[in-house]
Amino acid sequence: MTRLVIFFVLVAAIAALAVWIADEPGSVAIAWGDWLLETSPAALAAAAAIFIALGALIFQLARWLWLGPRNIARARQQRRQQRGYVALTQGLVSAAAGDARGARRLARRANLLLGEPPLTLLLSAQAAQLEGEDDLAKAYFEAMLEVPETEFLGIRGLLVQANKAGDTAAALSLAERAFALRPHTPWVLTTLLELQSHAGRWSDALTTLRVALRQKAMESKPGKIREAGLLLHQARSARDSGDGREAAKLAERATTAAPAFIPAIIFATGQALALGRRSQAERLIANAWASTPHPALAQYFNQIHSADDALARAKHFEKLAARNPSHPESHLLLASGALEAKLWGTARSHLEAALKVRPSAGIYRRLAHLEEAEHDDTEAAHRWLLAASEAEPDPLWVCDECGVPASDWSLACPACGALDRMAWRQPAARPAALEADPAPGPSENAKAPADNATDRATGVNGPDLPGANGKAPEPV
Repeated sequence: MTRLVIFFVLVAAIAALAVWIADEPGSVAIAWGDWLLETSPAALAAAAAIFIALGALIFQLARWLWLGPRNIARARQQRRQQRGYVALTQGLVSAAAGDARGARRLARRANLLLGEPPLTLLLSAQAAQLEGEDDLAKAYFEAMLEVPETEFLGIRGLLVQANKAGDTAAALSLAERAFALRPHTPWVLTTLLELQSHAGRWSDALTTLRVALRQKAMESKPGKIREAGLLLHQARSARDSGDGREAAKLAERATTAAPAFIPAIIFATGQALALGRRSQAERLIANAWASTPHPALAQYFNQIHSADDALARAKHFEKLAARNPSHPESHLLLASGALEAKLWGTARSHLEAALKVRPSAGIYRRLAHLEEAEHDDTEAAHRWLLAASEAEPDPLWVCDECGVPASDWSLACPACGALDRMAWRQPAARPAALEADPAPGPSENAKAPADNATDRATGVNGPDLPGANGKAPEPV
């Protein structure tokens, strides 16, 4: 609208100027050598306008003749690029949809139309991956490393291939290169942290973890648990190298990072006792028992008071159990003290209380020991042992990912490699990792390897069947 108004104003101004010139009397004389030209101002203005128009026309014609072929070529190139980018877009969509043939066909068309720009390398690599041509995909990804715009994408593609092939050393090197390019990218931080953790590079993993927590790539609570686990592994390395004080210091840092992290508390307690710090060890046990009682802590507590007589030790056990009186481990602790003090009734009541909360093979075996110690009743002891063979196993360190038990806690599951998945609990009758593909044995009574591992850890002979009802079996 504004341009239209300006156009009409200019036309009106020119018309008014032409009328004014035409109405004004006068003449114009031009002398050029022997020539003399006399005319009116209006005629001179009209002639000047005609010459200007002709000059502009000639200029535009010359400009078109000079620039026209170049513009035509540029227009053709733009249409070609447009068709190429359409093919590239459709190819990426086909790759995302899993159409390997369509992605490969569109990748060739995009390469032909666009002259192999960086993104067509990505499409070609994805098409090769979909067709299972890993070597060809690797070649495309390596070619992407030479182009700054696609170097990061090439690293990621090679990293995925390295993980798929199980080449952890190459994957770790690529993750470090990706971190150098983009240190704040969440997937780079989490991938590098996992690879460093699997490689046992505890110090580097701690540095990466702190960056990940600052960048919000990990939530605070699991991040603190991971930090405690890394510090615990550092402490174990220091202990194995003979530096007990450094191990104790690292274990203390682990308990500070995650106060309820029971593996670090157990290790810190053991190191405190190894250094002769009994009061510190007892304080760690007392603080942990209020929230997470553990049989290893009970063993350390018994070690602290091993010089006391049975009755005095039972009193110490009562004081510790009072911090968490309803927990099965508290009942088992009190039952152990009562058995040593030959307080048979007290031992039986605590064992039965623990059996109601968590029926397991270990409790049945203790009841069998109680029958022999109190009444010398081998038949009743045999019934309890029979119940133990059919009961659920005692708690172990079990991977929540695959269900396979382990003898001790570790950051990565020894069976499946999952991180931060080891938990202290009763294992399942058959690990989830083995449910989908049961291995046939030489006979129908043969056990799977995971079952044997469970039996070795618990001392139970026989399959893990549903728990008993907490009562002694009836005589046969």
